[in-house]
This record gives sequence, structure tokens and C-alpha cells, in this order.
Amino acid sequence: AVVAMRGNGSGTMVAMRGSEQVAIPMMSALPTGQSLSCSRRWQWPRLLASLALLLGVCQPSTPFVAGRRPGNLASAAAGVSTRAATPSAAALCPSWAELGSRLPSASVREPRIIDSVLEPQRPKLEGLVLYRERNGWCPYSERIWLALEAKGLEYTTVLIDNMGSRPTWFGGQTPQIRWEDGKTQGESLDILRGLDAKYPDSMSLWPNKEVTELVDSFKRIFPRGTRPSSRAAFLFKGYGGNPVWRSEFEATLDGTEELLGRHGGPFFYGEQFSAADCAWAPFLERYAEQLPCLHAGLRPHDASRWPRLAAWYEAMVEQVPPYGARVRGDSISWRRVLAQAGFGNAGIAPTLLPEDEEEQEPEEAPETFWESYAASRPHVAPSAAEEAAARIVRNHAAIAADAVRLGAVDKAEVDEALRGLSALLLSSENEGDLDTAPAAVIAVAKYLDERLCCPRDMGRPPARALRKLAQRLR
Repeated sequence: AVVAMRGNGSGTMVAMRGSEQVAIPMMSALPTGQSLSCSRRWQWPRLLASLALLLGVCQPSTPFVAGRRPGNLASAAAGVSTRAATPSAAALCPSWAELGSRLPSASVREPRIIDSVLEPQRPKLEGLVLYRERNGWCPYSERIWLALEAKGLEYTTVLIDNMGSRPTWFGGQTPQIRWEDGKTQGESLDILRGLDAKYPDSMSLWPNKEVTELVDSFKRIFPRGTRPSSRAAFLFKGYGGNPVWRSEFEATLDGTEELLGRHGGPFFYGEQFSAADCAWAPFLERYAEQLPCLHAGLRPHDASRWPRLAAWYEAMVEQVPPYGARVRGDSISWRRVLAQAGFGNAGIAPTLLPEDEEEQEPEEAPETFWESYAASRPHVAPSAAEEAAARIVRNHAAIAADAVRLGAVDKAEVDEALRGLSALLLSSENEGDLDTAPAAVIAVAKYLDERLCCPRDMGRPPARALRKLAQRLR
């Protein structure tokens, strides 16, 4: 039994196990000779975790609760109030190495992704390569990204900025595919056909001519005369920021509902996921999140009006794990993208309807599909919250630099704040008194919530875990 505990000033606790003196490493030093008292309640989680490891009652992977530490915002514009002061001890936040030990997936090499903005020189490439739009906005790039993930093929990604920072060595539009023989091909539907032809042992996406009819029906059903842009696809026509009439959108959804009934659903080709789903998904995804921003109550997910379409949305998430876990964007990101001026709205940003929380679609529990997605991908964490933490761990240096550059948090505090936020994501249901979270942690969570673009930075489930924590911290 542990019968005595005193600090020795070296970052360890001295405990007695029987007649044996044992030094227990702590995450912060206690002054020499000072006992741990109940008034230092912020020390107890670390002490108990250390004792549990010493006595063998838990595994080393048991998470530490993020350390409590006061902090000051770099700018009053951040809009976060300072909480009640708590003991200042930067070492209470787990180190990056300790967080890495909690997240084995964060140390596994990911499939290669080259950002041509950050690495503008021509890369040396081998094997199958996808050139896709950098922000995750291009629906045609999404078609091929989804197909490659659904087929389970190994490939390299090169991100291309379509907003003006293209590398000089890249020509043409996105997406493009570089086949293993070095030849390059464009046009998303042609690439979908090519994937089936060149990789016949993978999932078949284009089994027969009926799938061709389902794919071609897209042109017939979606509103004519609208612009096929990345950020506002098939939403506006003519000049100005006025959207297509509500009746036209409803006719499109009615036509989609009828087409989905041709083979009994839930997918376009019945129970089989096909190229038709790859072709339609990016646009129906954007409609689901953007139509309610333009016409009140117009919700493609409405099962009472479009039951087959609602079932299709659900099947895409639940039965196509790469889509639900990584490829699909979230409602916040698609709303922000829609509010921008661009080609789709003739350079005039539309006026969006206010968000109606009562009409928000309930989020799916990611456990129903995340496990399947992560099982075959060792670089993916076993849960959505852990994946959000892993993204921070992998990219903490770049995130810290960007947060400081934008004035979200002070340079002296940003590293500790990111470590504290990561630890909160790893704690069970973010347990702990969030009211005493350091101001710097609150500030960096707010920054990430506002800066995060999904699916550019991470999939929808981890983005939701991060946003949910940021909202609880505010």
C-alpha cells in the first residue's frame, strides 16, 4: 500500500510501497518536502494516473486530463473571456511525445499527400496519382477521391490550388489521374471508367450500360442553365446572387427521388454502390447543406417528402465508410463556402437565410461506420475524437504558426494550448471541469473551429468532435 507521498523538487513523487521507496514520475514538480494537499485538487488526476500505472491497475494508454492553466488572449478581438485563475503549470499539459504514445496512429505514415502550394516544385511521382482541388470544394475531384477510397486503391494525392496559386508545371483542370504507366487523363467520368478497366480486381463501379443511363440522367434532372462551379454548383443562373427558383429545386429533388426508385434503392443501382453514386454524391451532398440556406425549409433529407433520397443519404454514410468518415464535408463548411463570391454566383455573394437550429439534421453516431473505416487504415485513429487529436499532433507546428499569425493566441502559449486541447479530445467524453480550462486552450479551440474546413482538414466526424468541444469550452 502507498503510505506516504512527498515532493522532492525533481518532478517525481516519493511513495512508500511496503518498505520500498518508489519514485513516481509526475507531470510537474512539487516543491521539496511539500505534501500534496486537497487544496491542490488540480494535481490529483495526474497523481492518481501515475499511481495507477505504478500499481498496475490500468494500462499506460489511460489518458491524462488536460492541465488547467490561466492564459491571456493575444487579442481582445478573439472574443473569449478569461476564466477564473487556476494554478499555472505548463508541464501539466502532456508533451507531444506523451500524446503520441496515446495515439499510435499519429506515428504511422499516411498515404502521400503533396500540397503544391507549400511544395511548388515538380514532385517525383510513382504509381497511381490523383490531382485534385486543394480545398475539397471541387465536386468533380470528389467523384474520383470517393471512387479511389471505395475501391481501396493505393494512390498519391497532389493538391492543386484552383484559386490562383497553381504550380507552373501543372496544366489543365482538376481532377486528373496519373496512371501507373505515367500517362495522365482528365474528365471525371472518363476516369471513373478507367479505374474499372485498369483495376478489375477492385470493386466494380460501372458493371453495365444501366449505370451509364443512371449517370447520364444527372444532366437531365439537375437545373438547366446553372453554373457547375466548385463552391455553388447548380444553384444560380443568369447574373447576380439570386438562386434558382424553389420550384426548380423541388423538381430536381422529385426527379432524383423517382430515379432512385428505378432499382429499389438505397443506391442508384439498387443495393450496389456504383459510379452513379460517385457521380451524383458531391452535388447531392452540397444540395443537402446549401439549399436550406437559400430557401426556408427546403431540406433534401426530408423523409416525408423524399423518402428514397433520405434513405440514399443515410446509406452513403452508413454503408460507404470512406464517404461518411473522410470525403464528405460538413454543414458549417458548405455554408461558409456558399457565402463567398465566385463563378457560381457571378461574383455576387448571396444573402443566406439565418441558421435554424430546430431544422438541423441530427448527426449520425460515427461509431456505426468509423470502426469499419479505420480498421483497414492503420494511420487512422480508432475514434473520431482521437482522429481530431491526431490531426493536431501531426500538424501542431503548422497550426501553431497559423494561429499566432492570425492573432488567435500568444506565441508563448500556443504550444501548450494545442497540447491541452489534444488532451481534452482524448479524455473520455471530455470529462473534467471545462469552466476552469485555460484561456489559451479556449482561444485555440475557437480558432480551430472557425478556421477548420471540412473535408480539407479532416473528415466530418472528427471535425464534429472538435467543433463540439470548442462550443463547450466557450
